[in-house]
Amino acid sequence: MNAANFHKMAHGDIAGLRDLAFDFFNDTRRLMTGWMAMIEAGNFGPLREDLHRCKGGASIFGLERLVALIGAHESPRVLETRGFDLAAFEHELSAAESAVAEMAG
Repeated sequence: MNAANFHKMAHGDIAGLRDLAFDFFNDTRRLMTGWMAMIEAGNFGPLREDLHRCKGGASIFGLERLVALIGAHESPRVLETRGFDLAAFEHELSAAESAVAEMAG
């Protein structure tokens, strides 16, 4: 996590940005509930859209590892040939949640 970026985006309201970050985490986890079905059905278009949205949200909060993980998989060619490791994504999402909670107190 890029703490400097998080503080910059907070504009002095760390608690408020933390709340927004946890809204992002909750929304992402809600989206994740359908990802395995999309992968299994080969329905990659909606999955790419969800991943792209998640990457944008993660970048706002300075969650660089999530941004990199998504960026490495969101292209159609990569996603359709290599798939998407949901367990790795969930691990990084949990690590990001912990980092935001720890930093924001």
